[in-house]
Parts: sequence; C-alpha cells; structure tokens
Amino acid sequence: MEIAQVIFISLLISILGGICFTWIYLLLFMIKSIIQSPKLEFIENVEKKFPKVSIILPARNEEKHIRYCINSLLRQDYSDFELILVNDESTDKTLEIMKEFENSYPSKIKVVNVTGRDKNWIGKNWACYQGYLRSNGILLLFTDADSFHSEKTMSLAVQNIIYNKLDAITVMPMLLCNDFLTKATLPILTTFMHTRFSPLKVNSAKSKLGYFFGSYFIISRDTYEKVGSHASVKHEIIEDGALGKKVKEANFKMKMVRGESYVQAIWARNSIELLNAIDRLVIPLFKEKRLKASLLSIALFFLLLFPVLVFPLSLILNINNPTLINFGISFLSGLILVILFTTNLIQIQKTLFLNKIYSIGFVIGGTIIVTRFINRLIKLNAKSIINWRDRIYTLSNDQTSPL
Repeated sequence: MEIAQVIFISLLISILGGICFTWIYLLLFMIKSIIQSPKLEFIENVEKKFPKVSIILPARNEEKHIRYCINSLLRQDYSDFELILVNDESTDKTLEIMKEFENSYPSKIKVVNVTGRDKNWIGKNWACYQGYLRSNGILLLFTDADSFHSEKTMSLAVQNIIYNKLDAITVMPMLLCNDFLTKATLPILTTFMHTRFSPLKVNSAKSKLGYFFGSYFIISRDTYEKVGSHASVKHEIIEDGALGKKVKEANFKMKMVRGESYVQAIWARNSIELLNAIDRLVIPLFKEKRLKASLLSIALFFLLLFPVLVFPLSLILNINNPTLINFGISFLSGLILVILFTTNLIQIQKTLFLNKIYSIGFVIGGTIIVTRFINRLIKLNAKSIINWRDRIYTLSNDQTSPL
C-alpha cells in the first residue's frame, strides 16, 4: 500500500471516528436534555394573588392564524390580564379581525395599528416595542400570532415566576409544520436546538447563555426596561434570542421550561419559509464572525452529508475488495447513519410528535440544511438580502436593516 493511500485511509477513518463521537455526544446530551429539562407544571403553595400581565401580540398578515391564537389567549384561566394586539402593517384582514375582537372585548383588548415605522428598526421589534408602550402590566408576555395556548399556560408560567423569584421565563413550544420538507428537516434542527439552547445550559447559573422562544416568554416590566427593551435589539432579526441573551448577561434570573403540552407554534408554513428560516440562522453567525460561519458550514457538511456519501461507496468497495479496512469504513459510516436515525426518531417521538416515517428524512433534511447554509454564505456580502415574513432586509456587518 502506497504512503499516499495509507494517509488517505487514516484521514478518512479519523474523520469518520470524529463524526461518530460527535453524534454520540449530541445524542446523549439531547436525551439528557429531554429527560432532565424542567417542564411547565403546577406548583403547590404559591400565593393566589398574581400580578397583572400584558400580553403583547404583534402580527403581520396573519389572517389565517390570528383568530385561533386570540381565542386561545382569551380562554386563559388567569384573571388579571390585558391583550394588546399590534398590527404590523398588514395588507390582509389581520387588522379587521383584531378590531372585531376589540369590539367584542373592549375592556380586555387594545388594538395598536403601527404606522410610520422607524426605518432603523426590524418590523417585529418595532411592533413589540409599540405594544409595550401601550401596556400597563407588571409582567409582559410576548407571543406570536401563529402560536396556540392551553388555558392553563399563563397561570403555570406566572406560578413559576413567583415561586422561583424569576425575572423572566420562556416556554419551549411544540413546533408545528405542514409540508414534507419541513417535517424531514425539523428533527435535525431540533436536535441542534436541544444541545445549543438546552434548558440545562440556560438555567445554569454558571452559564452566560440566555435565550427566549419568541412564541412564549414572560419578562417583568422592570427587567425589560433595564436591559433596554426591544430598542436594544432593534437591528436583530432573531430578536427573541438576542433579548434573552441580554437578560442572562445582565445577571437577571431567567428560566427555560419545556411546554409542548401547553404551547404550540408553527415553525414554518411551507418549504419556502423553511429556507428563509434557515437563512435567519446564518445572520447572527455572520455578524459575529464570517470565519466562524464558514467553519460551521464545513462541520455541518461532515456531520450531515459526509457519512451518507461514504457509506454506499464503502459497500461497493467491500464487494469488490473485501478487506478489514474497507469493512471498518463501512461499519463506522453505517454506525453514524444509525445514530442519525435514532436521534431523529427520539425527537419525533418526544418533542415533535410526527409520523415515525420522517425518522429517515435526515438525508433530505441534512442536504437542505447544508446546501442552504453554504448558499447563503456564498452570497453574504456588504448588502446581502434576507427575506422574512413578507419583508426584505439588507444585512451588513454591524446590523440588519429593512429595505
């Protein structure tokens, strides 16, 4: 065997070994996170007098979902709350639906029609801020118009805030999706979410990691104002994560809990929105360091696609030249695929509640994630364009700005 061939095989086995150990770590940590992460549950012996909550619900072109969302919020068993509906320059019937509810519940609902938006702000951030300005609750609940809530959600969340003396709480929702490509891709993305933004990390006093799920987080008015409100993250297209980070870095006490039984949120409405959602993940990386984003793209290729390419080739080599080395390559690459399948299956059964058939979708999902990541990185420049929720933004090194 030639030296070049020995080096190539050694490198190949080392890469596969590294990928295998990485996926074993991701699988074990994901299982640990799912098992040990606190859930949104009833807490006994908590004082019955709860503070007023202002629910701030921004919406842009949400006529298909907002009625269901508002009804679920109105059914909350929490007694003292107001609902502030913020129309974010919708062009459909969103504002009309909001006003219908305001007319039916004038003492409970306020409608804010955002016009003349400050062009230095991302649209949703501006809408959330305008809702805050019209609120008077001690606690502020921010949620999305395509989310749906169990009637006990707010009571349980506030119980947690009072009992644990929290400044903020965020609830991990059950993510909903409708199309095949999103269902094939979401289990992988959720795995990375359970490792990168695990409640075990967010809730740890030793960690500076903070994160909010935009579909549901409650923050005290005092804390919200001290971290600078949405004005401090006005350029962030992933504003919920950025705001959660500020809360944790300012040493306020926050908690992340699993709440799939209480909050549901649509992650992507269709395949196009899936691609746009992946684009959003590139933005914070690019703003921090382009090199970091490039290295992550390479890592994703090796984690998600490399074993898929190597395994069938190694089988062919084993048929033509059955050697111990070729068998080892087949075994390692095959083991990685088994771990990928297992990881997807656990996510589908424990957090996403999809049909088990999507467990084998990691090949499709991995391809979508890697190709989209690389595609966006290739196109990233001083004036890159991001399309999100009927708005187009330009991305520069220091900020995201609407066109």
